Amino acid sequence: MKAVILCAGLGSRTGLKYPKCLFRFNDGSTLLSKNIDNIKKYGFKNDDIILATGFKSSLIKKETNNLFKYVKNLSYAKTNMVYSFNEVLKKYKDHDYYIFYADIIFDAKNVGIIKKSKQDISTIIDSDWLKKWKLKKNYLDDLEELKIHKSKILKLGKKAKKIDGIDGRFVGITKFSKKIVKQFIKKKILKNILKENKKIDLTNFLMYLINYNYEVFPIKKKVNWYEFDEYNDFKNFLKR
Repeated sequence: MKAVILCAGLGSRTGLKYPKCLFRFNDGSTLLSKNIDNIKKYGFKNDDIILATGFKSSLIKKETNNLFKYVKNLSYAKTNMVYSFNEVLKKYKDHDYYIFYADIIFDAKNVGIIKKSKQDISTIIDSDWLKKWKLKKNYLDDLEELKIHKSKILKLGKKAKKIDGIDGRFVGITKFSKKIVKQFIKKKILKNILKENKKIDLTNFLMYLINYNYEVFPIKKKVNWYEFDEYNDFKNFLKR
């Protein structure tokens, strides 16, 4: 098993001059170090953790003391998460993959929850998301469609204009089984979709899979987590 933390992006909306996963909290820890600690509580060793880097990757390696595996997305400024994941798959293939966004903070128990999933593709969905979202400035501008029916995701990723009809919020913690990863590689699924759209993000990739009859299973529950898109998100989190 491998845990992949997607930390290649510029994070331009934060205004920070360094990767936002290196934001340092009052206790001296970084966002990245908190999440690595939580991942390691559920059986992941240093060699099991892959940091998919890009923007100022050397800072991430320095901050983490070069303890983990690192795969750099050299095209980070022109691509997105799925491109970074594909770069990882070029080096490491035969594993269950647990994908974590680098700009979230979450309880360690969420790692345990998704590790228990027996599905080939599963992702954590927050059923109590709206209360958190209302802490964000202009939160109505950051709504995403998500529709669940009979324990499967039917739609996700597309911008939504209203809250009604949204069945939860994609958290940024997703599992792909070894079996499904082999299919991705054999059928050149990632390679083909990246030819069409190098900037595709993970939610839209999952929607792409759904459209091609892959089943994506939600793990829907009340989740303790927080997402950092803008600098105000850090300030609001610290005020809590």
